[in-house]
Amino acid sequence: MIQEELKELIQKCILDYNLNLSKYKKMDSYYKGETDALIGYQIINSRANNKVNNNFIKKFIKEEVSYAVGNKITYISKTSDEDIIKQVTDNLAHWSEIHDQNVMKNMLKFGGHCYELYYIDNDGKFSSKILTPLNSYALVDDYGNVELLMHFYYKKFDTKQYMDLHLPDRIIHYEVSGNTANYKDETIRSINWGCVPASVCELSEEIEYDTLYSDLKGLQDSYETNLSDISNEISDFRNAYLTFCGCKIEESELEKAKTLGAFQIPSNEAKVSWLIKNINDSFIQNTLTTLKENMFELSSHINSNEKLQSNTSSLALRTRLISLEQKVKLNCSAMANCIKSRLKFLFKYLEIKQGKTYNYLDVKAKFTPMIPQDDLMTAQILSQAGDKISTRTGIAQFSFIDNVDEEMKRLKDEKEMIDLDNIDGQSGDLNE
Repeated sequence: MIQEELKELIQKCILDYNLNLSKYKKMDSYYKGETDALIGYQIINSRANNKVNNNFIKKFIKEEVSYAVGNKITYISKTSDEDIIKQVTDNLAHWSEIHDQNVMKNMLKFGGHCYELYYIDNDGKFSSKILTPLNSYALVDDYGNVELLMHFYYKKFDTKQYMDLHLPDRIIHYEVSGNTANYKDETIRSINWGCVPASVCELSEEIEYDTLYSDLKGLQDSYETNLSDISNEISDFRNAYLTFCGCKIEESELEKAKTLGAFQIPSNEAKVSWLIKNINDSFIQNTLTTLKENMFELSSHINSNEKLQSNTSSLALRTRLISLEQKVKLNCSAMANCIKSRLKFLFKYLEIKQGKTYNYLDVKAKFTPMIPQDDLMTAQILSQAGDKISTRTGIAQFSFIDNVDEEMKRLKDEKEMIDLDNIDGQSGDLNE
């Protein structure tokens, strides 16, 4: 009975995956610059048909990713436990340096259908694979726990589609044909995780409706359509026609004129002039500017190419970035939820493999946004605050310090070395 229920559930999940796949492919296409404006651009025969791509959605996503996780994420123990931080850094050291950037990029592209699948690699290390709605489907309960995860893929030089169904205790392998999955075999997990070893990286409750794609798609299409139109108008402008009034020119004479660059007019009353268009460039430029400003406004980004005022201090620059910084903080909060699940599974792995128990709630992920930081002002504030702020908290405020615990350890070692030198110096004086 349970097997029949599972088969029915798998069938429904595959059907839902295929129904929504085109929507996520469209979101991915806009990130790549394959917009409806360019694909469906109206072609006019015997006229210029240039298609101008100007991908703001990709630009904004890459900016937000670089601001949020361009600097490496560091981990801080709330109880100042150095061992727990060492375990985290050591067991994640073999991960790709751009893993977190790719997680956030896909989170921003799809809103909330980005997953981390955890597994033990061939070397016995704790590893992770990033999955998206393009190649996966997750069934998540009301508490955010993944009940099952499907990973769809193709093997090299093989046209068949395969699917791995991840359950808490095993992985079931299928061949997929349309909406039907045919059982192949299954693999028992080397570690009993107690649940599906995967986490959801969700931007907000609105999921795909809270994305740059959802906010900017119409503006992006309008901008590219208008930009392509004006480009083609300019290209067609070079095809201006000569008009002859009061005379007739033979075709052979026109060919000679192209070579010589001159005409011989047969009559004093004859006139030759260019027939050209009068383009209202102000109207076109105003339209493009309005569309562009709306995209920057809706995305909370700033146009860094704009001419700055005379005040270019770090505080002035930081003020211009306040809307973007607020948005990036929300992105970091969503990413932090995914990291909590990551640490939860990491510590479960350490408990099984090494017999060590750690509390994942003791570790806090620290994001250092890649935005202008006024460390001089921070130092002045800490100096004026005196002993009202702890050394650890003060050190954590500087942008150039990645690991607070490591910095505290170095500070302690230097202090002990200085104290030791002072003791040796005093001993020398006493011996004299």
